[in-house]
Amino acid sequence: MEIIAQRAKGLVVSNIIVLIAAAFLVGMAIWMIGYVGSLGWIVGLFALAMVIVVVVVAVRALVRIRKVPEVIATREGDTLVFLGERIPLCDIAEATSEQSRTLSWQPTYGLLRIRLKSGRILKNGCVDDVAQACFRLNECLRRYAAEQEQQ
Repeated sequence: MEIIAQRAKGLVVSNIIVLIAAAFLVGMAIWMIGYVGSLGWIVGLFALAMVIVVVVVAVRALVRIRKVPEVIATREGDTLVFLGERIPLCDIAEATSEQSRTLSWQPTYGLLRIRLKSGRILKNGCVDDVAQACFRLNECLRRYAAEQEQQ
């Protein structure tokens, strides 16, 4: 069994940092509403609304990330196991990757897209070091094609 792609580990940490920052901003918004004049109410409510949006997005991302297994793709002989689904290597047309935009302190991750010969597309956006994972998958496909030609 060869591991091709794993879940990005740092995404959980970066989302928890965002939630901690949001908690701080909630405190600031409550202070603005309670202790600053009438303009404080407007700015405080706007800040509170923005924080609520950030918290909802971060929690949704955490839930989505936690649903993804640690190992996303493995090669087992002539089969690729992608998110628990077994796909014969001969059915895969191509594999592509797309790096997510990240800040300097965030880990690199991205979208791994596998297009099957039937036209179906399998993808996952939580792949750690996605360019390397795509390279490993394409190498597996090349080795498999070379093995098939020799037979």
